[in-house]
Amino acid sequence: MEKINHPKIDIVRHGQAKYGQEKVSLAEAQDLTPEGEEQVRASAEALTELIGPDEEVVIWSSPIGRTLQTAKIIAETLEQKGIHLRDKAKSDRPGIQTHEQLIEVKDFSWQLFKPLIEGGDLTFAGHKFFIDKKLSNPNNLAYPEYFTEDCISKISPEAKTQWPVEYVQIIDGMEKFIEVTRRMMGTLDRLKKLQDKPYRIIIVTHDALMGFIANIFSAGEKSGVDSGEFINLEIKDDKLVATRVGTITEGDYNTDIIEEFNQRHGQKN
Repeated sequence: MEKINHPKIDIVRHGQAKYGQEKVSLAEAQDLTPEGEEQVRASAEALTELIGPDEEVVIWSSPIGRTLQTAKIIAETLEQKGIHLRDKAKSDRPGIQTHEQLIEVKDFSWQLFKPLIEGGDLTFAGHKFFIDKKLSNPNNLAYPEYFTEDCISKISPEAKTQWPVEYVQIIDGMEKFIEVTRRMMGTLDRLKKLQDKPYRIIIVTHDALMGFIANIFSAGEKSGVDSGEFINLEIKDDKLVATRVGTITEGDYNTDIIEEFNQRHGQKN
């Protein structure tokens, strides 16, 4: 039987960023700190060791400054190693394509989200008010767990009545972890079904979109990855499995990422 070629997939979190840019052109992308640039170069070097001599690479990136600059550094590093990037039409740079579905949490504001975790005074829409951490974060969770467990929806209506209506509307309207993960799973599900595509796809995105995969692979020990780190995915026996997350190279290789998500959330392929 002729072997079916599935694309190999790497998902990279952007390097440490200044968070000064949102959507920009590829040429304008310049939002990583010097440390972030070094993080990405180190990961790109590690990726080159996984790429075969005859493999072509295409890079898909979120359209945000920090991810686009990460994609550029990866592309430059691969080219320096003699790795060929696929040049497609309508690409701003050979080998790099932008995709809206890889964007950060929609309608998210760290400035408005952070007080829910830590408590304290906040001024918004002309109102100055106090957020009692005992009401907004009674279990004292850190950011990753607070977001992945959708703790905003668990805040009592009584607590929310103490805050300005404008603020409550904003935090309730932020994209939920399940919605973010569904976007990523949709992308990966399409890639899982690709056949006779003997090239590697490097996806450059944000921590929230990688959290579910990291959690499954590490049996609950990780809820995301560090800046600049990457996840390796392969299609084995019709399963989309993670073979590495960050520096961890041992995990549950047999868990199909797509099937696990669907089972947990009652969806069908």
